[in-house]
Amino acid sequence: MGDPMRRNLDDLLAAWRQRHTPTDLSQLEPRVWAAIAATRAPDLAGLLGVRAALVAAMMIAGVAAGAGAAASAAPAEASPFALQSRYAPSTLLEIAP
Repeated sequence: MGDPMRRNLDDLLAAWRQRHTPTDLSQLEPRVWAAIAATRAPDLAGLLGVRAALVAAMMIAGVAAGAGAAASAAPAEASPFALQSRYAPSTLLEIAP
């Protein structure tokens, strides 16, 4: 007898083959692009505002963090040959458990 799903699929494919379709497909692509443009236009306008607000918020946060760090930072030691260099391997090993 056969698998009922396969038989149903065969029936659906046979019905699909027998349907009548218009043969003029010359305007199919312009209609598809028009539909895509109509759905994307509102999304892009809202997305631009969200992106601008996000950029402004990140810039304000960066300026605030940089100003706070600059105000509280002590003069850093720049010499790699200094005796009390904060990042010397010997001082990093002493801190490790």
